[in-house]
Amino acid sequence: MAHIASLSQLQVPPWASVDGQLVPYTDVRIHISAEALTRALSVFEGVKGYWDPASETFSLRTPREHYERLLRSAKLFHIPVDVDYPEFVRRLEQLAAELLVRERDLWFRPTLYVTEGHWGEGTRAQLVITAFTQQKESGEPMRLGVSTWRRGTDVDLPTRVKSSANYVVARLARIEARRLGYDDAILLNREGRVAEATGACVVALLDGEVVVPPSSEGALDSLTVRILERIVERDGLRLVRRPVDRTELLAAQEVGIAGTISELTLVSEIDGFTFPVDGVLARLRAAYLRVMRGEDVLDGVEMVATDAGRALVTS
Repeated sequence: MAHIASLSQLQVPPWASVDGQLVPYTDVRIHISAEALTRALSVFEGVKGYWDPASETFSLRTPREHYERLLRSAKLFHIPVDVDYPEFVRRLEQLAAELLVRERDLWFRPTLYVTEGHWGEGTRAQLVITAFTQQKESGEPMRLGVSTWRRGTDVDLPTRVKSSANYVVARLARIEARRLGYDDAILLNREGRVAEATGACVVALLDGEVVVPPSSEGALDSLTVRILERIVERDGLRLVRRPVDRTELLAAQEVGIAGTISELTLVSEIDGFTFPVDGVLARLRAAYLRVMRGEDVLDGVEMVATDAGRALVTS
């Protein structure tokens, strides 16, 4: 399968960060009665750190934006947060220093688990950060199917909240996709328009424009898409956020999916309709990776260099 398997299932790292303290990964525990389990009450982020081979530096991609989105998710779910931004970055760096491997990237999953409280009273949360190495090689193009499962509306379960609960339907859709021989699935919304893939946003080239369904259609407010938008505008194209019908997507000139892990992965097929993988989106993907690797600088995209790689460089 071209789809990146769950890093948390493929790897057992030695350490995790629990409320700022390094804890053996296999010792991290949440009580069975915690609302994180009884009501699927947790919000999370996926933060990517990139190894720059030229400068031998490990940098975090837009950590402030990830932190702010985590705060927004927590606020909408009435989850208190007692970690400020500098402490958030410190915890990422602390974990990276223990887990970083030369020539590999790291994907972090900071998760706020509700560990105390009942139906919104006396709520307390624990910030657990796990991290997993990720290979630098580009992902292969993917084959997708349009799922029979649907993304809910904002009043069902807010898609602007990056919550574990939002991925229940994604899990069902991915199981369905694998059964049909696809790598991943596209979810439609209640109106039958394109929402997103199971863990990434849909990006399409339509009539010379890069088009992405907006959050109002059921897509997460993607930080990766924000960066792609800056690249597109710099390079003289246009990124438009608007509704996309299913047949419009199938008739697109090119298709990809965008997310922190996926970056911009090209799509070669959707439900038997084929797409080229060597055009505008391929060039956009290459431009994105150059920024991530430190080979290019893009205004408004913060790459925070850390000291995490120093031990590797001097060892």
